[in-house]
Amino acid sequence: MSRLLYLILIIAFLVVGFIFGSINQQLTDIHFLIIKLQLRVVDIAIIFLVAGVILGLAIAAWLSVARRTKRWFKHTTEKT
Repeated sequence: MSRLLYLILIIAFLVVGFIFGSINQQLTDIHFLIIKLQLRVVDIAIIFLVAGVILGLAIAAWLSVARRTKRWFKHTTEKT
């Protein structure tokens, strides 16, 4: 049941994102240190969304590895 709820939630976010993307077609300027880009609002939102997902997955993986190695070290010290 929870997988169905997650699937419905993901589909709802995709539909809202598609609607947002079709409405916001205006260009905006992004100024970096030496580069000036003109991107659509939708492209900027997608870039930040993907960056947030990648950062979140990296942090979750790092915490998972840290927890597993902590358990592994605790398990090896109990055997000796």
